[in-house]
Amino acid sequence: IETPDEASLQMTKKFQNNRTSLADSVETITRAGLRVMAGFIIGFDGEKSGAGDRIVRFAEQTAIPTTIFGMLQALPHTALWFRLEKEGRLLDSASGNQFNVMNFIPTRPVEEITREYINAFWDLYDAEKFLDRAYRHFLMLGAPKVKVPFKMPGLMELRALAIVAWRQGIKRHTRWKFWHHLFSIIKHNPGVWDHYLTVCAHNEHFLEYRQIVRDQIEVQLAEYLAQQSKQEAKVSPVKNSVGASA
Repeated sequence: IETPDEASLQMTKKFQNNRTSLADSVETITRAGLRVMAGFIIGFDGEKSGAGDRIVRFAEQTAIPTTIFGMLQALPHTALWFRLEKEGRLLDSASGNQFNVMNFIPTRPVEEITREYINAFWDLYDAEKFLDRAYRHFLMLGAPKVKVPFKMPGLMELRALAIVAWRQGIKRHTRWKFWHHLFSIIKHNPGVWDHYLTVCAHNEHFLEYRQIVRDQIEVQLAEYLAQQSKQEAKVSPVKNSVGASA
């Protein structure tokens, strides 16, 4: 999906994402029996403030449980890379994962983008909100069309189930919702209850991961701002000399 912002999709030539309503497309896929995992990006050129909030609202509106979320990176030797290099906006920094701040100078303050990113990531994987989204998604999810033979769960599966039941169903404040949602899924859409529990287990990872992302991004931001200052110092003398010649 990348972004629910139509202007950003047009700028990046993702015209296929604008042909039909993104929300309607997600619902169609879900009702067909395909669990949706969505990828989102923040930091496009010309992006307006509040992009992080808009991504969170879209995930909530469409009930997508699992969202992969990152800041835009210019990958080497792509059209974006060459354009930013020509404009003097590329930075000498790593790229490619959720621990990295952008590797170029964006069109709005990077502090604003990183703060929106951290807050959105934190919000998306809030224990209660995640359970609610997963519940709504699996109520809508089309049941499997192929009957898979029953297989006794192994030791690892039983241990994972026990961890999820203990943490989400007893220890945390989500306890009431966990049991309500689980039994409701078993009653209303019994063909997917085991897949629902698997997705609930995923959030145990993301609850820890969001703290790691927050810590790493805040360290990266300080390094980024130092690099940005150096880059601007390189570009400024060139602009001044051009102005003096004119």
